[in-house]
Amino acid sequence: MKKLCMLFALLMTVATVILLTSCSGAMDGVSERRSGYYTASDNDFSVVAVSGVRESDYARDGVVGNLTPYTLITLSNIDEKAFDVDAVVTYEAVVPCEEGEKRFGGALVSHPFAASYSAEFPFETVADFTVSVIIGGQRREYALISQTNGIITFDRAIAAAKSEIKKAEGEIRARVIKNPVGDGVCWHVEFITAEGACGVLLDPFTAKVLAKKEA
Repeated sequence: MKKLCMLFALLMTVATVILLTSCSGAMDGVSERRSGYYTASDNDFSVVAVSGVRESDYARDGVVGNLTPYTLITLSNIDEKAFDVDAVVTYEAVVPCEEGEKRFGGALVSHPFAASYSAEFPFETVADFTVSVIIGGQRREYALISQTNGIITFDRAIAAAKSEIKKAEGEIRARVIKNPVGDGVCWHVEFITAEGACGVLLDPFTAKVLAKKEA
């Protein structure tokens, strides 16, 4: 087990160096980079986790603040009619890291309009991880699997968006999201100023524009 942890730590270190090297200068003007997207489900619930870095004072004001890491977990009922806004839901996450693993946990807070429960912890997950959810006295285990294997990098997504948007100004948010016009995921790149926002949805593999909104 110790050897496996050491091997994982080495691989994570190499991956981090490659990521930082490839992204050198690419974070200029970026207020959010969400490049992690993980999913799992059973007959009753689906779990989605997204991760990356974003400004600590999250505001759509055209100004970039200090960036901090995050992972957001969302638990949703497969049957929305079964959603209980008053349910007590907790979670425990085991996340791989350079030291071996990190553990996070706490309450999943219900959303009264989205029929879901969510929680966030201050760490960017960069590999598949596990989440245990305790709801109604029952413990459920979920193995969250990445949905971003093979997709283009965020800096390439930003470059593709800039080539399509005439007024690519202000703070930039580049996020992997569930594709609203098709299957799987896509890149959503926004350019935000104090006057408004514009952006594009991009195919995650080819950078082809799926939808566009000009300012």
